[in-house]
Amino acid sequence: MHSILKSPLGKELYEKYAKNLPIIDYHNHLCVEDILSDRVFENITQLWIAVDPYKHRAMRILGVPEHYITGSATDFEKFEKWYGCLPRLAGNPLYDWSCMEFQALFDMALEPFTAPAVQVYGQVNEKLKNLSAKKILARFNIAYSAPCATLTDDLSVFDGLEGICPSLRGDTVVAADEKFLQQLGQITDLAAFWQAVEKRIVAFTQVGCRFADHALDHGFAYVAEDGKNEGRFCKILAGETLPGEEKLALESHILRGLGSLYAKHGMTMQLHIGAKRTTSTRLRKVAGPVGGYAGIGSCVDVGALTNLLDDIERAGGLPKTILFTLNPADNAVMSILSGSYSADGVESIVTQGPAWWWCDHAQGMRQMLDHMSVYSVLSTFIGMTTDSRSLLSFVRHDYFRQILCQWIAEKVEGGYLPQNEEILGDLITRMCYTNAKTYI
Repeated sequence: MHSILKSPLGKELYEKYAKNLPIIDYHNHLCVEDILSDRVFENITQLWIAVDPYKHRAMRILGVPEHYITGSATDFEKFEKWYGCLPRLAGNPLYDWSCMEFQALFDMALEPFTAPAVQVYGQVNEKLKNLSAKKILARFNIAYSAPCATLTDDLSVFDGLEGICPSLRGDTVVAADEKFLQQLGQITDLAAFWQAVEKRIVAFTQVGCRFADHALDHGFAYVAEDGKNEGRFCKILAGETLPGEEKLALESHILRGLGSLYAKHGMTMQLHIGAKRTTSTRLRKVAGPVGGYAGIGSCVDVGALTNLLDDIERAGGLPKTILFTLNPADNAVMSILSGSYSADGVESIVTQGPAWWWCDHAQGMRQMLDHMSVYSVLSTFIGMTTDSRSLLSFVRHDYFRQILCQWIAEKVEGGYLPQNEEILGDLITRMCYTNAKTYI
């Protein structure tokens, strides 16, 4: 793996201020059942490859048959194919992450990839026998981790999991259909719906939930309140399917109302903006809805986004809100909005989130930092989160910290940041830990 920290100042800042900070990972997709049962993984494929759409995507780009990705090939055959891909991935973050993951967990160097796959597979599987899900997590100094859960999920799975709390995945609420309403309880009208939703939100906060997230995908649109949503909701209760504009109006009403509830109960709203999730119908059938084939959508409709935030604010106040953009062209848009909304005594009630999904690599992180430093206030940045399904993905916090410290060193050397260790150390500590801590 190439060295991220090339500057003596960058290395000094990383070692002194970033390296040993605890991790707050406020949005991920870890399997809570694996952690609760303290799963011991049978082999490295099950831990490292099977759950990772990033790897699946890279394998497809390199022409690996689906049989060896999500198909019926043996676990060793899948490992062998992935291991064979790694030398081809130089320049892709998966190359760096894979090397970092093996070094952090197994104290093994993957480079220069000359060892036979069968040898590496056997060595790492032997080490896995002494590792379980909880032991793996213990390697990463995690203070708080927030796997996603839907509103109607059983929250008892979080009992006894210290530092692991749910992050509410709110999309099923916004897209409420007859099945969801049956799961929610005895819902007879819109008022009963909101009572049931708030009751569940309170239950989430009681088990440590501090975040909720919503996907505002490619083509996101928003409709202001028109006083007709009670009638639309009654149609849903009756099992009817709303036409497009009617459906959008009701979904906008629900998203608006959820924002107000998040503010009331001290939760932070995360908006993940700009994914184009429908690309290949064939891959969706083969690999499922999160198979690693999503694309980057068009730039956000800024009017729709600001109207949503404005309506929530006018209804009683915004929750803390984190804006994630998948389209790099929207970095400045997200950064500038941090100054468009405010609340007395609250830092960055609206803020840009970290480089997200296909953008959480060195180039994407640097672009985000460049924009936030000039369009917003860099010292308010909430910091990295993995948004990952893999227990090994926590190395990405260290990846971000090294990139941040090198970026800061270059800005100092270029005269864009002060050569003042007290200011720089405080900036790094805030951006890697203490800012995120204020959210929990």
